[in-house]
Amino acid sequence: MKELSPEMLRPVITDIGSLDDEKKITFASFQKRALSAIQELVYTEMPNPVMLLTAAPETDSVQCIVDLLSQCQVREQQLYDIVYAENLANELSPMWLHVKSGTTQEFTELIQDLVKKAKLKLDQEAILVKLLKKQDNDPKLEEYLTDLCNYIMQDKIKADQVILNLMVQHIPGKPPLIFGHDLTWKKLFGCVNYLTENGTTYSSHDLLEPGLLRMADGGFLVLQVAELVHNPAIWFKLRHILESGLAGWENPNEITNSIIPFFAPEPTPVNVKLILTGSYIDIAGLYSIDPECGTAFYLRADLMSQFPLQDNLHDLALYFRDRCRLIGLLPPDESAVRVLIERACRLAENQTKFALSEQELCNIMREASGRAARKELKAFTGTEVKETLEARIFRANTTLEESGDMFREQQIILQTRGEVVGQINGLSVIQTFGDDFEYGEPTRITATIHSGAEGGISDVEHKADLAGEIHTKAMMIINGYLTHKFGNDYQLPVSANLVFEQSYNEIDGDSASLTGLCAILSALSEKPIKQQYALTGSLDQLGNVQPVGGINEKIEGFFRVCKIQGLTGKQGVIIPESNIASLVLEDEVVAAVRDGNFHIYPVKIIDEAVEILTGVRALLREEGAEGLKSMAASESGKSPAKSDSAADDNIFDIISSRLYEIDTRDDPVSLWDRIGQFFHRGD
Repeated sequence: MKELSPEMLRPVITDIGSLDDEKKITFASFQKRALSAIQELVYTEMPNPVMLLTAAPETDSVQCIVDLLSQCQVREQQLYDIVYAENLANELSPMWLHVKSGTTQEFTELIQDLVKKAKLKLDQEAILVKLLKKQDNDPKLEEYLTDLCNYIMQDKIKADQVILNLMVQHIPGKPPLIFGHDLTWKKLFGCVNYLTENGTTYSSHDLLEPGLLRMADGGFLVLQVAELVHNPAIWFKLRHILESGLAGWENPNEITNSIIPFFAPEPTPVNVKLILTGSYIDIAGLYSIDPECGTAFYLRADLMSQFPLQDNLHDLALYFRDRCRLIGLLPPDESAVRVLIERACRLAENQTKFALSEQELCNIMREASGRAARKELKAFTGTEVKETLEARIFRANTTLEESGDMFREQQIILQTRGEVVGQINGLSVIQTFGDDFEYGEPTRITATIHSGAEGGISDVEHKADLAGEIHTKAMMIINGYLTHKFGNDYQLPVSANLVFEQSYNEIDGDSASLTGLCAILSALSEKPIKQQYALTGSLDQLGNVQPVGGINEKIEGFFRVCKIQGLTGKQGVIIPESNIASLVLEDEVVAAVRDGNFHIYPVKIIDEAVEILTGVRALLREEGAEGLKSMAASESGKSPAKSDSAADDNIFDIISSRLYEIDTRDDPVSLWDRIGQFFHRGD
């Protein structure tokens, strides 16, 4: 069977181009989908549109949104500052006014002049005309100022009375971009403040606080979905405001609402473009509290984390350079960039793609830069990056070292030499500290066969409540394969016990289905499995080997145990052929493969894996399986093995022969006969 060459165990990184390129690359530079959505959000005329942006938890979505908006062509629009004024007809109902952004200072000065002339009962028309002209003759403003002049001329204004309160002020031509965190009702929607004087509680328009929603008027408001999930009342209120276009001042948590029930400022018109960001889990949580929330979303896009390598190789190199500049690190040289690219491919488990996990990659660059600075270097190199990766593993690998000691002291029994019937080495991944550190660890799996019962697989892990649902499904697939291969017309006359030895925690996943089936086939045929191999792979009912996750950690885990027990030059792993593109292995494993001390075999179907493990020929799937009783056997009354002189060369014929013999025993021994034989031997 053809094995993989060292060149196939790593991504191919060609010319990365010059790091002196003046092109600026950020995480947002790779986000074509999100850029398309943001651009549409900028240009849409829809009132209060909502955009849903999905992102991985470790993604810096705040900076990404800032960068995406900077790439967009923002259309020119008139922004308005929000002013709350005393309602001259009803002081308990302050009213809002809009003032063109950038004219606030002049507007204030003209109002002061208007008030002075009104107090002196002089003609205010010239000032009033000038003021309204600056505000495009806003009819609401015109009506209010006219009433204000009459109010002042009638000497109704008090000396210390505040007429206007500039609540929200914008920079002209620059739509506001507001990010909301640690949301509360008051922080998002604003509030009415109260004062108590001489036992009387009161409020007025100058005691109003705008809240983030009003501060974002005319621009963008960015909120985290997770915070809305934790505060459902805020989400439902926000959705109502966006749909109605008006933001009121009600606060169900304020006791003072019942003290001054008649103080009701006029609701403010809202013109906001809302961006909600969160993970798929957060969004699922939002749908769980509001199944109809999807109707509120105008746009939806994903912040991608994986990208094709060759199409973005130069940009990825520049990204590492620019990210170091942004966070104040030493620059990387070409060797450092190449190691970082390999790391990005490892995170994606793909030779042709890379994953931009910003948090992890930036932490690696920070430590590598610090190491280079201590060496008084002007740039960090591939050496510092590799030292960083080794140090990060060392700091987190306590359980890995303990595992190695267990194998070394044979507290965990696993063979990497010899041959055993029904025993095989599987590959698994152990997670520690959440998902921060993972390592591979081989597992010994055994299978035994006994006649009778239901003719299926007895999964000990499932019976002991140590198996997850996916693992249980995998065992059922194995049973489906055996039934399809050997029991098309008749129930299998044997049952199998399958055990993950020395496993005391819950097992889940289907990556051991290939391993378990090979162990069962060995037990059925009584052909030993070479213990120098370990394997992993998912399986379908037709025997096709499917890809699995954690392939790099699994291979490195078995290599680690082989190194502990002593490399023989014959040891290796069997993996799904479809996982070849997932290989980004450590230098030590690649070197061992290059030197012929370790081997990696890809397989497409189970037949190939069986031949490697047992050294016995296996029928390829296209040749077909004849089932428990072949047509020739049924005609001659002979077993399939006896009707085919070459049967011993094929493991499936060997199994068929054995199953046939078990099923066609002429004189089965009853329980009472066995008891009688026992006492007879005793005599």
